[in-house]
Amino acid sequence: MTMIDRRRLISAGALTGMAAATAPLARAQTIGANPAPTLIGGLPNRARRSLDGQWKLILDPFDVSGRKPGVRRNFWEDRPTTDDGPLVEYEWETSDEIAVPGDWNTQSPELFHYEGPAYYRRDIDGPPADGRRRFLVFEAVNYRSRVWLNGEPIAEHEGGFTPFEIEVTDRLRPGSNSLVVRADSRPGPETLPALDFDWKNHGGITRSVWLVDTPATFVRDAFVRLEGGRIVADVELDGPGAAGSMVRLAVPELGLRLDGVASREGRVRLSASPPRRLRLWSPEAPRLYDITAEIDGDRWSDRVGFRTLQTRGREILLNGRPRFLKGIAMHEERLGADGGRIRTEAEARALLTEVKALGCDFVRLAHYPHGEATLRLADEMGLIVWSEIPVYWEDVAYAAPATLALGRQMMAEMIVRDRNRCSIAFWSVANETPQTPERLGFLRTIIDDVRRLDPTRLVTAALNKNVDVGGVRDGEARLVVADELGRDLDVVAMNQYEGWHGQRTPAEIDQVTFGTTWDKPLLMSEFGADALHGHRGPRESRWTEEHQAWLYEETLKAIAASGAFAGVTPWLLKDFRSPRRWHGRFQRGWNRKGVIDEHGRRKLAFDTLKAFYARVAA
Repeated sequence: MTMIDRRRLISAGALTGMAAATAPLARAQTIGANPAPTLIGGLPNRARRSLDGQWKLILDPFDVSGRKPGVRRNFWEDRPTTDDGPLVEYEWETSDEIAVPGDWNTQSPELFHYEGPAYYRRDIDGPPADGRRRFLVFEAVNYRSRVWLNGEPIAEHEGGFTPFEIEVTDRLRPGSNSLVVRADSRPGPETLPALDFDWKNHGGITRSVWLVDTPATFVRDAFVRLEGGRIVADVELDGPGAAGSMVRLAVPELGLRLDGVASREGRVRLSASPPRRLRLWSPEAPRLYDITAEIDGDRWSDRVGFRTLQTRGREILLNGRPRFLKGIAMHEERLGADGGRIRTEAEARALLTEVKALGCDFVRLAHYPHGEATLRLADEMGLIVWSEIPVYWEDVAYAAPATLALGRQMMAEMIVRDRNRCSIAFWSVANETPQTPERLGFLRTIIDDVRRLDPTRLVTAALNKNVDVGGVRDGEARLVVADELGRDLDVVAMNQYEGWHGQRTPAEIDQVTFGTTWDKPLLMSEFGADALHGHRGPRESRWTEEHQAWLYEETLKAIAASGAFAGVTPWLLKDFRSPRRWHGRFQRGWNRKGVIDEHGRRKLAFDTLKAFYARVAA
């Protein structure tokens, strides 16, 4: 089954003429098991051609081309301007250029606040017909995307943080091919996230684009892990020769070689007892192994670590040992004054290097799937990861079947892309969502999908505190997570902002006790306060570095004294762009809760957190 069949992509055969340009997005079924998307795995080691670089760009702020298609503005048709033909009111050759990957907001001052449709174009050299297959792979386009090749519509996708692919084997012609992509960054009432969220909505083709080359039958992906005390590999083939192919799996450094015959569906499961020389991955020793899965004519390869992960009562066990997770949260914004989306491995490494400098072994990647390079670096650098989809706050249309289908799709895309990343310990289904029956049913459906797609990791969500018992200053305050969703989670997590959003001051945090009604591990997934780097003063003065450091000190003391937590991820590593935050002196469009600012300059709270982690054993 092809990518277009199995994902919410619409083939050119289903979209014809002008109706194709404006057809609504196809919606997945919400009843029954959500099929896993077919994504080409092991992308860094594939035969592929980068389509990154300068693309042409045309904005369509009134969505005229989408709402009222016609010859004059059908940008995807790539018509030439002539004196005797139909009037054409665009010209790609003289249009602006934009860098891919990259959000458009930080590439031009005129585009900084732009939310809406934009059209990208570039030429692709088509290979000769040689019996091989070609796939366009988009690592991320925010938010809705439509793709045309040589004027013909070939796909649509919704979701700004996960990849999609399109087979173009029979659509590429020898010589030059015109590739046009529409990116529409506007949120809506049934999107994820919905209309209200606390980060900059960076639009465009924000991650890399590839033309991937494979044999007619190839190893599409393999999921390799420790499960049930054995090394297990699920290998998936794609192509006319998949059924009955001999599949050979090898971990050369361990001397491990397995083989098996693919089923009629092109799948095979291989397993073996772990060799004695196997070394488990951990933050202290992030051991990775080169692994290959081969058939005649093709090889898939990746670097994978092995580790065990489980809970015991209120403890989280990594490789069989209890561990207190010393973490920090972060957005996918690079260091620098513009605050744009991370584009390169070097930009991702710069942020994760700051995470390590704090003494962290844990990072919460909020509030959406981050780029694949970040996850691969976490494997390499020894960072345990919480990865999340943007089911965020109360505005989500929890009762809408279309939104549920979208949430299920996003979760499946994230899991299938990242399931070989041993650093990932937690799949998070939501952040700060209302405790309503509609939301509960919505998230339980996604949790069921997670357990089916990947039973080897822990399921969590960042939850609001439920109970505030007692007065503000009477020494009788207890904050508890009692959310009914906790019944379905492996690990519960609490977001709370006592001393900042709450009524208490940092001096009164020691009056608060924390807990959960569920006999499960509890994480504190958020706490914090804003501070402008360089703004100094008495610790009682808000927005100062001293005030932020004081709140950190008091909250961390309360966490340690409670004995209730299995880990913590303060909010957050770096100041980030947010149109919701507009204090004229201290914010001006930035959320200032970072322990470093946008330039990477450390605030006092950085050292407060680092000192705490130095005193706490893992």
